[in-house]
Amino acid sequence: MTFELPQDFFLLLNKQKRYSSNGELNCLRHILGVRKAGFCGTLDPLAEGLLVVAVGRGATKLISLAANAEKSYSGELVLGFRSASFDCGTELVPSGVKFDFESLDCRAVEQNFTGVISQVPPAFSALKIDGIRAYRLARAGRMPEMKPREVEIKSLKIRKLTDNRLGFCVDCSKGTYIRSLVADIGDFLGCGATMTALRREKVGPFSLEKSVSIPELREDPDSIVRAIVTVEEFASLWGGE
Repeated sequence: MTFELPQDFFLLLNKQKRYSSNGELNCLRHILGVRKAGFCGTLDPLAEGLLVVAVGRGATKLISLAANAEKSYSGELVLGFRSASFDCGTELVPSGVKFDFESLDCRAVEQNFTGVISQVPPAFSALKIDGIRAYRLARAGRMPEMKPREVEIKSLKIRKLTDNRLGFCVDCSKGTYIRSLVADIGDFLGCGATMTALRREKVGPFSLEKSVSIPELREDPDSIVRAIVTVEEFASLWGGE
């Protein structure tokens, strides 16, 4: 690496699909030779896209500044199927409900789910129930009772892809589960729906376009330059000192 890294900084990391957020973070620590690092919000293993990573003690102290960051996602869903995890992480079960894809009104779906809505987080999630991760209970066959929460969908755009698949783009508040949104869309349409792909495009003012992936860093260590956000820049963007 010809570029000299600052002691503390933030990195825009493009997480790979089917890798855990912690796994990607550990790889990053190894590549950079650092011990202190954390992220501003995780992604499920089946999701890909932007992770904002704090590197160094000075950066990790500022993670809380991004706690309320709005996020943007793109993804796909399949109609006519349900799953316990609301995605492809568990078995897809046909709903058995026939629907007319041609007459599906995307605008009606968008309008119904835009604004402040109530949603139930997936049982297969990292939320804690009596000190235990919900997904651990769910995997053990003890499906936990998940309490509904209010979130805000700032913007929702849906497009038809094939005879039972939809693409979507979402801008939303913190704490929003896109998998739950997809499942609720399936209930609204009466045929069930399961999320098949998800990419986080933005976290607050930070965009996936300027991120770097673990394979890119391994092949070209200097590619890190485009993905660095200084501590000073991060603090100024979030209203810190």
